[in-house]
Amino acid sequence: MENIEETPFRITHTVQALGSALRGEPQNVPDANGLGSGGRISSEPEKLWFKESSAKNLRNRDFLSPTTVLNTLYADGQVPPAVMVRVQSLRGTGVLPVAGGELIGEGLRVWVDRTAAFQKVLSDVSVYLKPPCQRQGCVVLNCPALHPKPNVPSPDTLTLGQLRTVLLTDHLGALLRRQGFIVSCCPVLPEESDIIVFLRLLGIDWPTVPISWTNDEREENILEALQNSPYREREETDGGRRESEGKNTDGDKEEMLRVNLKRVFQEEQLPGYDPSLGSCTGETNNIDLLTWGLVVNVLTYE
Repeated sequence: MENIEETPFRITHTVQALGSALRGEPQNVPDANGLGSGGRISSEPEKLWFKESSAKNLRNRDFLSPTTVLNTLYADGQVPPAVMVRVQSLRGTGVLPVAGGELIGEGLRVWVDRTAAFQKVLSDVSVYLKPPCQRQGCVVLNCPALHPKPNVPSPDTLTLGQLRTVLLTDHLGALLRRQGFIVSCCPVLPEESDIIVFLRLLGIDWPTVPISWTNDEREENILEALQNSPYREREETDGGRRESEGKNTDGDKEEMLRVNLKRVFQEEQLPGYDPSLGSCTGETNNIDLLTWGLVVNVLTYE
């Protein structure tokens, strides 16, 4: 049997337990309509509780079930005493200790026994440093602030906003690795360049390549994979209608690479599909822009 004392507190577990307690079957004397003061009615909402986050509200409550929710759950919006007892005596795996609850004008408020919660957390911090579960998969983190434009960025050209992006990318990578993911960060930067030395001073271990390294072979492999991909949508555009670097390329045919991301996720049954994803388009002479993209990794990773 799982030892509750060794399970870390989780907000999600607490909210789920509060929801179950609030949905508990009340015992009341029916009224003329067959519903007592705690009579249940249909169409109860899925989200019954809200976790407070503002400093003002946290002074007097940690969770709130709004009046609109209570009116939907109970005919007169009054929580039966039996349900209040269940809410106030909440227990369970990963559930925060409840100090009390009270009906107010805004709804049913609940506050956590913060002293007991802090004592429990500080008594064994190690359980909170472990990831909730070990996952498998590959993730590519793209950091736009470090891409050459056209030169490799340096500490002198890096703005505070760009530095923030780099720090967030590094932090996100560390969190994903702790959860078991294989993380690749891009773009790679030249070894011993000024920006790499600067990032190391900040404790950031960014991937590097030799100064003489070129991306030509990688681009050729990616181009071949995209051209032969079953998810590629055949499409060509008349390059003569465009101008490149001020020169008219009239008469040339410029091949477009268009990949249907929706099909990739659906047919490969990949998790995390975003319905807003459609197709990704790139030009064969600009394949380097897709080198570090997620699309390429989805198509070529096995």
